[in-house]
Amino acid sequence: MFVLHHFRSIPTPCGYLPDRMSSMEYIIAPILAPFEYEALLNDGCRKFGCSIFRPVCDTCTLCRPIRVPISEFKPSRSQRRALKLNEHLEVRFTKPTCDMGRLRLFQRYHASQEQSKKWYAHDETADEYHLNFVQNPIPSTEISVWEGNVLRGVLITENTPNVISAVYHYYDPDFRDRSLGTFLILSCIEYARTLGRPWVYLGYFIAGCASMEYKTRFRPHDIMAENGTWQRNV
Repeated sequence: MFVLHHFRSIPTPCGYLPDRMSSMEYIIAPILAPFEYEALLNDGCRKFGCSIFRPVCDTCTLCRPIRVPISEFKPSRSQRRALKLNEHLEVRFTKPTCDMGRLRLFQRYHASQEQSKKWYAHDETADEYHLNFVQNPIPSTEISVWEGNVLRGVLITENTPNVISAVYHYYDPDFRDRSLGTFLILSCIEYARTLGRPWVYLGYFIAGCASMEYKTRFRPHDIMAENGTWQRNV
């Protein structure tokens, strides 16, 4: 790993729990081996592009990594329904890319989340999308779902020796009732199964944040405790 910069951000209002303050530790690493990043994942880190981060808030420890064991996962009744609703979609596995179709879908999804879940306002640019999801020292995959030639959703993964890490996903907000987000994560789990990876990491679960509740619906799952050990929830 080659570290270009290592710093801690000043406290700012949390984007997930508005009554709290947030501070992040950042490592900018343009050269990073997959096994090195897997060790960082297991130390509570995540990343976008070359920017590795971890919450280091002074008064809150609610951001907890969450992962799904592939060999034990079985879709719930509602997840099987999501598979049925979207069985006509084509699922593609390619290298991440940035074009106007993806960028516009990302922006529409984020704008919808701003309205429905009070996300912070952010108009992603092509350069930001490229830095976050395309330019990556770690092998990565774009899982995209298509209805004919129309893009309906995207999930970006990062791939390490034992882990498929779900970095970010977005989908057409006009089809929210088709559970496209659930379908994308189920596609990610199946991708990990195909590659023989034992784990899918879903980022952070934050108790009390409605936007993160969906992650605990993939069972069983492990949530990292404050002491760094994984605790099983079935």
